[in-house]
Amino acid sequence: MFIARAIVRLSSLVAAIERPLLALLIAAIAVFVLMNVLLRMIGVTIAWADEIAIYSMVLSGFVGASLMLRGRIDPAVLLLHELLPGWGVQVLRVIISIVALGFGMTMVYLCWRWFNPPGLIAAGFDVATFEGATFNFIYTDTTPVMGASAFWFYLIVPWFGITLSIHAAANLMEDIGAVERVANPIKVVTSEV
Repeated sequence: MFIARAIVRLSSLVAAIERPLLALLIAAIAVFVLMNVLLRMIGVTIAWADEIAIYSMVLSGFVGASLMLRGRIDPAVLLLHELLPGWGVQVLRVIISIVALGFGMTMVYLCWRWFNPPGLIAAGFDVATFEGATFNFIYTDTTPVMGASAFWFYLIVPWFGITLSIHAAANLMEDIGAVERVANPIKVVTSEV
């Protein structure tokens, strides 16, 4: 089935983007926390370093959760898996994939309402007019310490909704047998010499 293979390929592409992004975010957490710890030893505190570490941790949680769903290593209650026969486990996996897909698509819809691009376009991209008409302050919200636009950090939520939907759809395609299940869907593809 062409559509099923395309969904699985898209999921693999997204996972290939998410893996290094997750590694970068985790490295940022370590660098900024350690930097601030070392600097505090000599009496220097950099508040923005803590804030970047916190935002990196939040972003890595969303990216990591998406990858975990695709790799099927997300937390699960396995009691039913142990009690059900083989066909029951397969049905349960299909249900879980459908619920995950529904959750991801709901997040995409809610983010569309939250970011409200049609409202921003209707306001002529004038943020003050947009805020006055909608009482939505997403585009002028700032981070507490750096004063940076929080909008850029909020973009992880629609990213998560989209990637979660893609990964859940790929899992569903595998669960219903439309494509063969990938052994390790989040593994980075390397060429052998």
